Amino acid sequence: MARAKRAEVPEFDRDVWEYLTYAPGRTCSACSREVKPLEPVRRRVVDRTSGPPATVYRHNKCPSDQAVAA
Repeated sequence: MARAKRAEVPEFDRDVWEYLTYAPGRTCSACSREVKPLEPVRRRVVDRTSGPPATVYRHNKCPSDQAVAA
């Protein structure tokens, strides 16, 4: 029985994000917190192996990034 090829996990890099926007009510892909109104987020489209591309958002200054840096 042949093994299925493992899908590569996309690397999140500040340079590959499309643009800065506002997306109230969406969820941050890094910290899983809801995005508040007027809170800037970065937008990116990620290819998925099991379906259509998905749009993901991440806080411009994500609390999870600051916790790792401390």
